Amino acid sequence: MSSKISVVICDDEAPYRNALQKTLNMVPDCEVVGVCKDGAEALELCQNKVPNVLLTDINMPRMNGLELIRRLLRHERNVAVVVLTIDEDQDTIFDAFRYGAMGYLLKTSTPQEVIDAVKHAHQKEVKITPKIATKIIDDFRRLQDDGEDEESPLFVLSEREIEILDLIVKGKRNREIAEMLNIAEKTVKNHVSNILRALQVNSRTEAAMKAIKVKLVDGP
Repeated sequence: MSSKISVVICDDEAPYRNALQKTLNMVPDCEVVGVCKDGAEALELCQNKVPNVLLTDINMPRMNGLELIRRLLRHERNVAVVVLTIDEDQDTIFDAFRYGAMGYLLKTSTPQEVIDAVKHAHQKEVKITPKIATKIIDDFRRLQDDGEDEESPLFVLSEREIEILDLIVKGKRNREIAEMLNIAEKTVKNHVSNILRALQVNSRTEAAMKAIKVKLVDGP
């Protein structure tokens, strides 16, 4: 039986995923057991081969990286997921970790940083690009500062907005919320805008964390 770390690579850009495959196959401790061009293909492969580590992009056709992580880790909790992307969106980062990712790297990372992230993930250790880590820390600090300034916070939200806020905290995206509540996605977007304005935050991530902090809704 091989003692190498088995890795599946998922990226919709052929030159990039081929470069990743070549890099990881040169590492004595690693073995690429699959290369996929989208989340749907990777989900099927990972369910059949169950690799040690999945290295995935976020923005891909058919099924994006977030949906891939969510669906895969619902059943295969032993797969360690590392995100490798150009996406620095706050909500995307938050959701990736909420769904179970063990690492989040930008595509500006060096080959050695990618290798280290794969090895860390295999050991159940988190690896984050410094720029992303700084962003996460800044978000928490800003929310902490906001909380200290609010002795008795008062947020005016409708029952529907509280319902949508609760679903945001649970990690649901606008499309999913619209389907669950049987309303138009545009209506959801309007409610989300009202929620952000009422909570005086700039993103869904900040809204979710603040809602839990001041106990507007229960945690996920």
